[in-house]
Amino acid sequence: MTQHIEIQNPEQYTKVDYQNFEYLLFADDTDKEKLEEICMTLAHLPTVEAAALLAKFNEYIRAKEVEWLTCAIEENQYLHLTPCNEQEERDILALKVIQEMEDHIIDLEMEYDKEDLGWQKNQIKLEAIKSLVAEDDASIYYDNEMPCQKNRMIELRNEIETQEKIIQAIKQSIQTERYKKVNSMTMQHYHFDGEE
Repeated sequence: MTQHIEIQNPEQYTKVDYQNFEYLLFADDTDKEKLEEICMTLAHLPTVEAAALLAKFNEYIRAKEVEWLTCAIEENQYLHLTPCNEQEERDILALKVIQEMEDHIIDLEMEYDKEDLGWQKNQIKLEAIKSLVAEDDASIYYDNEMPCQKNRMIELRNEIETQEKIIQAIKQSIQTERYKKVNSMTMQHYHFDGEE
């Protein structure tokens, strides 16, 4: 395996450097050692360009020659997300809040689907009961849960809409450019001190 290197300064790399990396990564005559060296450099270069090159190379047939490529991609992503000042710390925390809220929305949607299914089942039962009542079988008693289910579904839908509006407001408050395009699912693996 290639020797580990320190975090690279993005200002020391130009567009030409990235083009050279790309050429060498996809050239058939680049040896394994050079592929590993480039991947190690890109892993420690916290830029969008480096991440894109690693992701593109990961799809290439020769990617398997760099056994630790997945680790390189994850390390690059971690370094790219690491905050460097108070604003970035606030914005990365905002991304974590978004991710947690999106997880909560999924839970609410699942609960909504469960209530909706129960409501549909009760609709079928109610139709059967109405047909029996029409036949003058007045001895049938049915505890109709449908109004409660419908109310709960409305509550859930309102809660989901509220959560989605809050998420949009938080997204708009993020000022760090590199965080604006981060998929919030990435934050599932990002943990803060004091977090359980």
